[in-house]
Amino acid sequence: MPDAEEKRLPKWPLRLVLSLVLVLDTFLVVMLFVEGAAEQIPMIVNSVGLIVFCVLTWRGIPWSRWLLVAFLVSRVVHIGINVAHFAPGDHRIGGSLLLVALYVVAGSVVASPLGRSRTHAAT
Repeated sequence: MPDAEEKRLPKWPLRLVLSLVLVLDTFLVVMLFVEGAAEQIPMIVNSVGLIVFCVLTWRGIPWSRWLLVAFLVSRVVHIGINVAHFAPGDHRIGGSLLLVALYVVAGSVVASPLGRSRTHAAT
């Protein structure tokens, strides 16, 4: 019989997606601070928001997943704007499209019924 804490934990696809986003954005924040990229403040704020709302979604707070989706959409738009300024054949396009795919999949999983905590989904 699962206890209350186990019931509140998100399902494994959501945990996997949240873990990937957490690792990626933690790495991004560290790299931006190390580089001293002051002009990237919106990217740092977005990454910190993604980290905070990933943790809150992992903890099962129902409203946090929609704010996480909003931050994911914001990141996809930001990457799309940057890719629009790349020259055709630029080597950064492939990596940027891979990031967009990751964030789109993450947003889809978080917004789907998998994104609901088990205690909230049961009610």
